[in-house]
Amino acid sequence: MPSATLEQVISNARALVQSSQSDKALEILSPLIPGNENNVFLLQIFGEVLLETNDLETAYEVLTAACELDPEANAGTEKFFYLGQIIGGNDGLKCLDTGLSKLNNQLSLIENNQGENDQILVDLSKIYKDKESLIKYLIKKLNQGIFAKIEIWMTDLCMEPEAEQQCNDLISYSLRLDGQNPEALSLLASIRISQQKPEEAKDSLLKSWELFHSKKAQLEESANKIQNESSEVVNDDNADAFEVGVEYIELIQPLLTLARFAIELELYELAMTITSNTQDINEDILDAYYYEAFANILSAKKIFADSNNINKDQEDYRDLDLKAVKTSKDENIKQLLDEAKSLLTQGFKIINSDIGADSEPELVEQVNDLLNQLGGPSMADLMPQRRNEADEEGWEDEINSDEEN
Repeated sequence: MPSATLEQVISNARALVQSSQSDKALEILSPLIPGNENNVFLLQIFGEVLLETNDLETAYEVLTAACELDPEANAGTEKFFYLGQIIGGNDGLKCLDTGLSKLNNQLSLIENNQGENDQILVDLSKIYKDKESLIKYLIKKLNQGIFAKIEIWMTDLCMEPEAEQQCNDLISYSLRLDGQNPEALSLLASIRISQQKPEEAKDSLLKSWELFHSKKAQLEESANKIQNESSEVVNDDNADAFEVGVEYIELIQPLLTLARFAIELELYELAMTITSNTQDINEDILDAYYYEAFANILSAKKIFADSNNINKDQEDYRDLDLKAVKTSKDENIKQLLDEAKSLLTQGFKIINSDIGADSEPELVEQVNDLLNQLGGPSMADLMPQRRNEADEEGWEDEINSDEEN
């Protein structure tokens, strides 16, 4: 293991990455690299931070070096998972298999009450106090590798004759490990979409959302409980609150992915519900407003097509010109388009805020394009909210008080 000082810096860097402060993590790690080029633990977290800060080329070099120093993943599997996803193709699969093989071995050791000679498991046992929690952690890591392999088979190797069977085998294995994993069910929905099995895809998606929604509610309940009990055991509660907060934030990306699948399957109301729940977690995620607005627009187009007897043999309703849909007198259509405009205006505000620079250019273009088609931003949504009457009462006293201070 690294020295105590270096170990603490690595721990601090990992905490910064988990709290979306990768730039700060990069600042504290970069000066340590000279002289520590053979420290696998340092290179592993450094490579991860470089990925988070979009330095893909340097991340590839660092992670490659880390994997060469630890070819059997005795010092951890993350570097093989990251490198496998960067490389892709058959070579990427080999990297992922190295990590998966190690995790499978560690899972077997824990299930058989062994592992005292595996330093990683010894260290993990200090964090995860009981066998069940440690097994849950290892299964979560295994699924990360399994999902990455499925992604490669669905993209880089999708034209290979065994691609479909590989995806089926991998997702089945994942669900055997944990049949209640919402991300696995979401990925199963994606696989079924690609296989043009929409009903099976919808079934998996609905199950996934049910589990995600339940997990979100449980995390919110846990956060409230910790907050209410925070005065009793401060240190433990701070650690628990951080862990719950990280898990809560980690819901954002898989929920956005699930919303996208819902749109593909024409489950527009569900897509709106999912994106709305995403905004509960973080109200500054541009993708959430775009997906919800897009679901509203497609829902309006569908109603328009149905009311005008336009069937898919004539024209796919999703390809209808929005100008024509806007002419409709149908109140449901008007309401959907108004809601879409309001949501896109919220997106417009994010684009033009301090965090807007981090938005994907293609997404920004799509938001602006749809907003222009709907007549531009909603002025009512651009204006700051007025105080209600209860807030306005006593405002003169507040000003006088401030002046006195």
